[in-house]
Amino acid sequence: MPGRGAAFGDLFNNGKIDVVINCLDHVPLLLKNVNADTNHWIGFKLIGGPKSPRDAVGSTVYLTVGGMRQRADVLSGGSYESSNDQRLHFGIGTSTAVNELEIHWPSGLVQYVRPPGVDRYYAIEEGKGIVPSAYDSIAQRTAMAQPASPIAK
Repeated sequence: MPGRGAAFGDLFNNGKIDVVINCLDHVPLLLKNVNADTNHWIGFKLIGGPKSPRDAVGSTVYLTVGGMRQRADVLSGGSYESSNDQRLHFGIGTSTAVNELEIHWPSGLVQYVRPPGVDRYYAIEEGKGIVPSAYDSIAQRTAMAQPASPIAK
């Protein structure tokens, strides 16, 4: 079955990147990530302010966790007739906290944010920091569905 475009993103808001393939003369194909890994992750939906695009395309984010610095860029598009998830996703291994999040907005503003937790998405608005969003209720439902983990000493 020939494919004509693919889109990558976290379709189920669980920190796992899934793939949708646009098949030629056939229904789309979903490749759901069902890996049972136990590593941590964090994701961000950026919202541009008055001097940047609302979708924050062109923003660059640097995440520092446990001495390692990662970079992600907000891009649009992807593959033929496909568009990837514009949220930024970072795998952070066994780390359970973020040391620093540095956002370079298209307007030139550089903003620093300290997310309060991991294993969820945060909405960050230019100049305002973390703002309430639909991701808050998703994180709350996920936390209630999972058994409490023992406190590490």
